[in-house]
Amino acid sequence: MTIQCPACGYDNPQGANFCNHCGRKLSQFAPDDAQSISFDEKLKKLQRYLPQGITQKIISQHEKLEGERRQVTVLFCDMKGFTPLVDGLDSESAYQIMDKVYEILIHSVHEFEGTVNEMTGDGIMALFGAPVAQEDAPQRAVRAAISIHRDIARFNHQDLSIAPLKMRIGIHTGPVIVGTLGNEQRVQFKAVGDTVNLASRLEQMAEPGTTLVTEETFKQTRHIFRFKAIGKKAIKGKKDPVLVYNVLSAKKDIFHSRMGAERLIYSKMVGRHQQLDHLELQLMKVVKGQGSIISIIGEAGIGKSRLAAEMKESAVIKRIFWLEGRAVSIGRHLSFHPIIDLLKQWAQINHDHSDAAAYGKLKIALKRIFPDEFSKRLPFVAALMGIKLYDDEADTVKDIEGEALEKLIIENVRELLIRTSELTPLVVLIEDLHWFDTSSIELLESLFDLAERHRILFLNIFRPGYRETVERIVASIKEKSSAYYVEIHLERLDERHSNTLIKNMLSHSVLEHNVMQQIITAAGGNPYFIEEIVRSLIDKGALVPTDGKFQVTSKIATTTIPSTIYDVLMSRIDQIDEATRDLVRVAAIVGRTFLLRIIEEVAVGIEDIDTRLSYLKDLQLIIEHQRTGELEYGFKHGLAQETVYLSMLPQKRKHLHLQV
Repeated sequence: MTIQCPACGYDNPQGANFCNHCGRKLSQFAPDDAQSISFDEKLKKLQRYLPQGITQKIISQHEKLEGERRQVTVLFCDMKGFTPLVDGLDSESAYQIMDKVYEILIHSVHEFEGTVNEMTGDGIMALFGAPVAQEDAPQRAVRAAISIHRDIARFNHQDLSIAPLKMRIGIHTGPVIVGTLGNEQRVQFKAVGDTVNLASRLEQMAEPGTTLVTEETFKQTRHIFRFKAIGKKAIKGKKDPVLVYNVLSAKKDIFHSRMGAERLIYSKMVGRHQQLDHLELQLMKVVKGQGSIISIIGEAGIGKSRLAAEMKESAVIKRIFWLEGRAVSIGRHLSFHPIIDLLKQWAQINHDHSDAAAYGKLKIALKRIFPDEFSKRLPFVAALMGIKLYDDEADTVKDIEGEALEKLIIENVRELLIRTSELTPLVVLIEDLHWFDTSSIELLESLFDLAERHRILFLNIFRPGYRETVERIVASIKEKSSAYYVEIHLERLDERHSNTLIKNMLSHSVLEHNVMQQIITAAGGNPYFIEEIVRSLIDKGALVPTDGKFQVTSKIATTTIPSTIYDVLMSRIDQIDEATRDLVRVAAIVGRTFLLRIIEEVAVGIEDIDTRLSYLKDLQLIIEHQRTGELEYGFKHGLAQETVYLSMLPQKRKHLHLQV
């Protein structure tokens, strides 16, 4: 008798709590039901338990994932001294303990949208960035590690019958080959490569209760977490010692530094002055009493946040009250997070304030704008923000639930913004709206109409192509508030502005024309990509500072795509359905530009090519133009084409080259 896992279809022994293939907790599903449902139904069920997007690339016995080269972050975790621990326990007690431990490990990984790749006797191996790419995979892995240590410590307090458990964790970021191995009887998703081995070695080196990371992971997360440098360590199988860091804690601010904000190289804003003038005009309008809704739309790294930052430097900003709410990439699981962030800024509550201090700050802020009725407003605003209430105020909301509570919360947030705007013209900046959770979207939609009658400017910043968030928001605004809605689409920099940006970053050093052209072509006019390429060239010694200027060295020829850019591009590509992704692979084989005629002849079996190409244009991955009377497309960024090309294994590339 076996139990079939509804997640992956694998047959597990009767009585198993976790699937031996994908690691899913089998008790989350009904065994009788699991035996009879179809594969499509399994996928629908699975969507409740897996992070958004992973079900598009689910591994099953019905379909194998083709091998790909990926940039991932690998986490290894195990329990030190497991065997001595269970020696004094009977089998049932030992099993129950490991059942609870595995539940903690799996939950922590899934909470940050990682994938449990393997389950060992007393630990797990997890991947972040595969099978679906994540532009912040290293951050997610470290957060998962911190969560594991925290939850294991809580478990120790709950179960005092055994010695305290401690996990040791190793994390490394780098390239791997990912795909499925096996046959029709059993298919297993695997990651293979030196990155996996190094993460495993770090885990073995770690002291119980600690997390060790390599320099690659440290570089991408050092502005988010606190680390202690351990120094260079000899690693079995590695010729040179490896620099190792111990994770101490997360920094207080959950937000990632804005792209480029922490860099040593710097440039004033280039090529966006017309858009800045437009924004400053809208600021003047709100000062004069005319509200509006503005959306700044553009791909990752195109300069949306930089444009908003320049807007804040305007002289008129001194006459405006400015509020910011920002979503984070893990924000889909954090209800009302950006709205709470905005309200905390309004009430001057920071991360160091205790519950009592936060309550006091909110009370003072509400009393300032609602002197006669602040006590009536306080319970509902505090309920939204998760601030502890006391005595009668707590009694006010304890018996109100569901839709009734939601209406009262919306009413009070609306009144709060209205009253604030009556005192001072108000700008509400919504950053990274594409990562909003559903609750925040619904609340935001109920606020936009305030711009019609009040001195409020809503400034939304987001990336295109997110159907459940930004496309929903834009459709709602255009339907209800089109008369006072403005869209600003940020396009890539032209060659002249790209040239200026590079020179500014390099202190006006004179580089050879072919080097400049190489950077400009690869970045495709994306300011962040330009900066990351320049930074990568400096880090790898291809550009060396000499007497205040930069000189090119021979290493320029061997520089590869910076991992930060790779992650951004692959996370966009992984949003695409499999057939469209196959079309992109064919295009990448043809080159930076590709004729429609060639694509139609090579991409045999892919339907609706015109529709798929149109979607890729909307996603700002490709552009369209005419060439000698023929319709031609091109990758918007040379790095996008190179990223897709290099993600394919040599055998796949050879096959497609022959077809082309």
